[in-house]
Amino acid sequence: MISLNLVQRIAVSCSLAVPLAFPQSVPGVTYVDQPKGIDLATLIRMWPNLQIYAGLLARGEGTEVRKSLETRAAARSASIGEFNLLAQLEWQHGDLEQADAAIAHALARGPNNPLNTFQQAMVNFAHLRRATNVFDRWIWQRRTREAYARTFALDPKNVSARYYLIYSYLNTPPLLGGDKGKALELAEGGIVLGQKEFYSVRADVHRERGERQAAAADYDTAISLKVIKLGGLVDAAQQAIGLGEMDRAKKYLEFAIYCRSDASSPFEALGDYYVRLNNKTEAAKYYQLALLKDPGFNKYPEKPIRNAEKLRSLQK
Repeated sequence: MISLNLVQRIAVSCSLAVPLAFPQSVPGVTYVDQPKGIDLATLIRMWPNLQIYAGLLARGEGTEVRKSLETRAAARSASIGEFNLLAQLEWQHGDLEQADAAIAHALARGPNNPLNTFQQAMVNFAHLRRATNVFDRWIWQRRTREAYARTFALDPKNVSARYYLIYSYLNTPPLLGGDKGKALELAEGGIVLGQKEFYSVRADVHRERGERQAAAADYDTAISLKVIKLGGLVDAAQQAIGLGEMDRAKKYLEFAIYCRSDASSPFEALGDYYVRLNNKTEAAKYYQLALLKDPGFNKYPEKPIRNAEKLRSLQK
């Protein structure tokens, strides 16, 4: 297991770096999170004519591909696969209205293709992330869930669809359709299919159901398989700190920082860990690192404010 000395070296080296534009990715680690898109190889297997764009995309010339596809779409000469790829490039670029139009064309010509419904789910989720008021968020959350449910019905092996539905059941109040039993059933179904991502997901479900021993066993299995869902593991570490299970908290946070030394949340949790051990010097160090690493000061101001307040409390 990774030592805290290594964690500290990672912390110091990363504190000198510019925050990463994209989450850190360690070779050999499987990250469980929202999808960033459909990989080109999968799209090409479904639509071989997309092979002509592979070279350009591999060279980082996505803008040229997007403009070419926009021209073909405007001339009504784009294929289903081209509309799907265009939708992906548009939402990744932030042009959500263009993405809506492109995926609508793909769905009109291939309504039962799981890659089209999957792409629609990602477009909808991009809208959800951008939405600011409660009503808009509710609308896009519902549309995202519907698209993922449709994707899952067409392709039960789709990891992202199963993942989204599990957390939808887990985080929704029972009166509004939440069902922790259904979440557990879906997580176990993914494990039966050999999808190791769902050990970390099932751990979260067990924890939310109050099944601490089962959750701990699944977190341990996920760590042994180098699988991480950052938010869930940090939450589990915080729970362990609150219960005085310091060795377990340490294990979780060491792995979290090994996998995501660019993220602020495991450093904040390490600060809490040292507060519980009454080591204010180390606690202050990690709260400061959490402040330095958080690139979302403007989007999530409560996070740096919370860490700053923790720092001030140590100085009293």
